[in-house]
Amino acid sequence: MTSETNEPNVILTREGQSYYLHDPEQPGREAELFVLGFNKVKPQAHVIFFGVGLGYHIREFLRKYPNTSFSIVEPDTGLMNIFLQHLNENDWLADEMIEEVMVGGMTGETIGTLHRLIDRVSGVLVVPWLPYRSLFAAELKKFNEILYKMVSNKKDKMAINNVYEKKWALNSIHNLPYILHSSDFLQAGSEHIRGKPALVISAGPSLNDEIEHLRHIRENNLAYLFTVGSAVNTLVEHGIYPHGTFSYDPNEHNVNVIQKVIDKRIDSIPLIFGSTVGKHTLDHYPGRLMHIIISQDELSKHVLRTPEGNKPTIINDAPSVAVIALQCLIHMKADPVVLVGQNLAYRDEQYYAEGITHAQGVPASADLPRVQGVHGEQVVTRHSFIKMKTEMEFYISTVKGTEFINTTREGAVIKGTSFQNLKEVIQTRLKGAIDDSWLQTSSNSEYDLSFLRSRIEELQRDEEVFQAIMEQIHHALLGIKHKLSLKQANMLNVSFGQFDDLFASLLGNCFFKIYVLPRHRMRYEFLYSKMGAIQSSRNPLIRGEQILLYFGDFIWKCQQEYMEIKNEIHEFHRSIHI
Repeated sequence: MTSETNEPNVILTREGQSYYLHDPEQPGREAELFVLGFNKVKPQAHVIFFGVGLGYHIREFLRKYPNTSFSIVEPDTGLMNIFLQHLNENDWLADEMIEEVMVGGMTGETIGTLHRLIDRVSGVLVVPWLPYRSLFAAELKKFNEILYKMVSNKKDKMAINNVYEKKWALNSIHNLPYILHSSDFLQAGSEHIRGKPALVISAGPSLNDEIEHLRHIRENNLAYLFTVGSAVNTLVEHGIYPHGTFSYDPNEHNVNVIQKVIDKRIDSIPLIFGSTVGKHTLDHYPGRLMHIIISQDELSKHVLRTPEGNKPTIINDAPSVAVIALQCLIHMKADPVVLVGQNLAYRDEQYYAEGITHAQGVPASADLPRVQGVHGEQVVTRHSFIKMKTEMEFYISTVKGTEFINTTREGAVIKGTSFQNLKEVIQTRLKGAIDDSWLQTSSNSEYDLSFLRSRIEELQRDEEVFQAIMEQIHHALLGIKHKLSLKQANMLNVSFGQFDDLFASLLGNCFFKIYVLPRHRMRYEFLYSKMGAIQSSRNPLIRGEQILLYFGDFIWKCQQEYMEIKNEIHEFHRSIHI
């Protein structure tokens, strides 16, 4: 149908009632007033229009904000078909700024498309068309919930990268000698731990309840006892020495977690360290060292191979050391895997066990989230605990045939586990003794040292290529700046091609990928989110300005970083050849 101004309109029928998707008299004017409600849209924002209708509001929005990238979500396939029938070839659907078109319900394919979109954009503004807020309220609510989770996860990831990206890279360099002089925990322990019971002991307040049970298990060697993080302090305080303790935090103060073991000169507790662990964690540890390679360690992944030519097994970085330990035990096929002190919730305004000397408790407050507890009650938690819980549940869900038992009293339910008291587990599941002699036998890692040296030599050669590429990129950017000042649009296209080739060479350079790029994950992700729009821009002058702004900033920061760390890299390279 058409309006009084001869503009087409759509009527949607729901439960016998008819609803206009646009103003029945002046749909174009309605769209203008709607867009006026947006005072100012940030240039970096990506707009997601929820509800297309006949596109009046989208057309008007893009008229006011022509350089804004956007996507559309239309929950009703029938309405999308009507819109397409009224579309002309000059309409906004052919606009170069459009990213994604998602039609229908939030199914796996649509969710995947949305996830990839959120990964590559730097900010999101959701614009639901007015009638859709009531006509498609359930669909909009579900969309917003999914989007919120995706954006929240990305923010968490960005926050972690922002804090740790430089630490990961430098810790990898500092820790490689320790890796070469320690055994691979996964390789050394798999045949011994396979099919054997193993406990992951965390520092939650419920750990205090289990001290005597843990003492009984350790004295009779009924299962492997592995502490994570601060839990080692509680056990040592009670005279219980676990079979090993996991540590992986990249911060320099991570050494405080094991300071009690260092001060007491306890040499019978192996330290199972992540390869990106804080650089001073390992320097004075009195006991045996065993390593695991963490996914953020680009250096070890590149230079380490077994004598058979195999890459080391990689453990994914995680929000909690307990998740690191869980991944290891899953890989080694321990059975059952028993969780102790993994509260993932507050208990009487406490979330650390006694004996933890470096951490302060945080009182639980009414505005904190609540989750299902193991005794059927609701327990107070916090968002970081929920994230840890979600990751644990994910890894547990990937395993078939392994029993996971949660013994944590007054803790959160962890899906995929059954709740049992530790005393009951001892009586029913821990029957025989395990052999822990392999944990006390020191040995170096068995990596191919000739391969390591050859890779270091390649990196040294690639550094020279890296320097040359950076110099060429610098000149290319100056050339683009000069042509922009002269408004030489035609000549700019030639410069763009040359710049694209140089940037592709930089991304393919191993020295850059191993030493420089990992320290700029955040900046590169931001740049990547802009690449599509920059490269598809039809205006050479606008494209040139964007290259100088976004690529120029990234290249300058990378050059700065290289100058700061190159001496440390050179010293590391020399040490490998000694």
